[in-house]
Amino acid sequence: MFLECVRKPEAKINLYVWSSDVHPEIRSICAEELGRWMRLYSSVFLNDTYLKYMDWMSYDKIPDVRLKCVLGLQSLYGDPIVLPHLDLFTSRFKDRMISMTLDKDHEVALQTMKLLLLISK
Repeated sequence: MFLECVRKPEAKINLYVWSSDVHPEIRSICAEELGRWMRLYSSVFLNDTYLKYMDWMSYDKIPDVRLKCVLGLQSLYGDPIVLPHLDLFTSRFKDRMISMTLDKDHEVALQTMKLLLLISK
């Protein structure tokens, strides 16, 4: 039932609206949940349509949103089953990930370093 609902175009529109919500808490929850969905339901969510939201949220002005995005990516890059499906995302967004090591929020920078270590393995 859940996956059937998500495959509908309206669900994609809703995901976009959630990820661009004016309330930082909602954007943060969206980043966290999207990372979880990508890992648990990779056949549906692990594609460019949804990975672009992770990139967009990595530019959020609120540090917690960026942090949840990085933590979600860590869980994906740490999963050997999911890892082969991330090559295109990695090549497209590696510059952003590298620049996030200089994030003004120390926790975001630290977790991004951990993410890059996972990617380098």
